[in-house]
Order: sequence, then structure tokens, then C-alpha cells
Amino acid sequence: MQLTNGAIKVGVQPPPLNPTAVEEYEGVDLNTFDLSAFAKPAKVRTASSAGTDVLSNNPEVQKFLTEGAELFKLGERYEVEIVQRGHNALYELLASIYDFSMRIENSSFKEKILTEIRKDLKDNHSITIKSNTPAINTMVKYMVRSDKVTASRYLKVLTVAQKENLVAADLPAYIARRGGVSQIQDVESAALAKGTGDKNNKERTSLIREYYELVGKASKLDFDFDGDVCVYAEEKEGKTEESSFCVFVAVHVGGSKFKMVSANELGKAYEDNLVKFIGKTLPNDLTVLEHGVRNLKKQISMDKSQPESLRKEMQVQLAIPLKHKQVEVIDMDNSDDAPL
Repeated sequence: MQLTNGAIKVGVQPPPLNPTAVEEYEGVDLNTFDLSAFAKPAKVRTASSAGTDVLSNNPEVQKFLTEGAELFKLGERYEVEIVQRGHNALYELLASIYDFSMRIENSSFKEKILTEIRKDLKDNHSITIKSNTPAINTMVKYMVRSDKVTASRYLKVLTVAQKENLVAADLPAYIARRGGVSQIQDVESAALAKGTGDKNNKERTSLIREYYELVGKASKLDFDFDGDVCVYAEEKEGKTEESSFCVFVAVHVGGSKFKMVSANELGKAYEDNLVKFIGKTLPNDLTVLEHGVRNLKKQISMDKSQPESLRKEMQVQLAIPLKHKQVEVIDMDNSDDAPL
């Protein structure tokens, strides 16, 4: 075992660089792989010049272009006369389902009504719905029956309307204003994904920061610097942000010679941007990334050339359970009793 440029190398076949999210587990032994194999700068690619299409004045070509323009006009007419009319009818239907569901919710006979609807679906249509299913879900299921994809889209729209306390009369205009049923579903799904994505992004940045801090602590490449350090860390609530790194800016003057420009403490916020950039080739999957950081801690803890205090610190950290676990794939429940 040896240290090279701060990254501990072991006799393990490194995983391929820049794997896709789906492939990050494949061929990787999470308990032994070396995360430094991922920490390589991306290769520079030369953009290929795009070719230029030249339109021909050939009469035969013009004939097809003219026919295409006529088809476009026909498509426009279809969009206005058929598609838009169908959309309006759908929005009215959803408003009616929404109104009906809200009336059931507010009825003193709510439970009896829903019980009879569930009984009708089970006896006459072989569709089973759980007794605790909300009225709006039940009515969407009752109207759409077997088409689960369509039911899910409609339910998303009506659920959003319910959260925003819309009245049924305003629903058609609301759906049209937001771009239709599919657009509402896409926007709501994107908002949910963004919330999860923001959290994952912060946790990934934290793991990347921890990795580079460990690389620095274990590095054998050290030097003394007697110059001034420029501190750019911002003050928050009377306290200055702590910096984990000192960023040295130098000019390459030729060969292996560099001349120092400045030494800089940027503060946590700017450091986060920096470590995200230099760590962009590290795994995206939090489980893989956390295992890589943990493996580095194991290697440092067993490296007798490291200070005893650092090795003990790593042993203490290794006793802390992993936060991110590998997600098991679970098949979707396709039974009629599954929620929409």
C-alpha cells in the first residue's frame, strides 16, 4: 500500500471512468474500490463542424415542399377543430368529476356513498378499491376503470386543484392556463424531482468535500508558505465562514516552473462550487460515493506511515453507520387493489 499524490492506491481493478447512473454499481466492489480512479479531469473533445444543408431549386423538390405546406395547414385545422374541442370536453369532464368528488367529501353520507361505489366496481367490473381510498381517487377510478396511466394523470390534476382550493367552475380554465393535463403532471413531477435532486446535490457536494479533505490529510506532498493568505470568506451572523482548503493561484512560466500569484481562502460557499467542479467525474450515486469515501478512511486507518492521531480519527469515523444504502428495486403492484 502506498500514497501517490495523496490518493491511496491498492491492488484493486479501478472502475471505469464516468459511468452512467445505472452502471455505477456494475463491476464495482463497494467495499474495496478506490474512489481516486474516478477523480480524473474530463478529456477535451474537439467539436466537429456541422455540415450545411443546401436547398435545391429542383421542381420535383419544390413539389414535395408545396405538398408538405398543404399538409401543415390540414394539421392546423385538425388541431383547432378536433384536438382543441376534445381538450375542452376533457377539461369539462374533469371539472365534473372534481365537483362530484367534493360533494361526496362534504356529504354526511360520504362513507355509505363510497361503500356503494366500491361495491359496484367490485361486483360489476371486477375492480377492488381499498376502503380508505379518498373520494377523489375513488371517483377517478370509477370513471376511468382499467386505464391506470390515464387515471394517474387525471388524479394528479385533480389533486393539485384540491390543494389549491379551486372550485369546479374554474377548473377548465385553470387546466388550459397551465398548458393542459400532461403539462400539469410534468410540472408537478418535476417539482417533486427537483426537491429530491436539490437534497441529493447538497449531500453529494458534502461527500466530495469530505473526500478531498481526506486526500489532503493523507497527502505526503507538503510545503511551507510564508506569504499572505487572502481571506474571502463571508461573515454570517458575526462569524466568518470556515475554509477547508487554501487555493493557490500560480502562473506557469515553463517546464516544471510556476510563479505564485496568490493564496486564497474562499469560504465554504465558493469552496463548494470548486469541489463540485473538480469532483465532477466522481460517482453521482450517493451510495457508491459514500462507500468510496469510507474505503479511503479504511486505507488511511491501516496505513502505518500516517500519524497515529489521524488513524484513530479514521477508526472513530468508520464506526459510524453508512447513511446511504443501495436501493433495492421493487416490482410495481399491478393488482386492482394497488393505489393510483
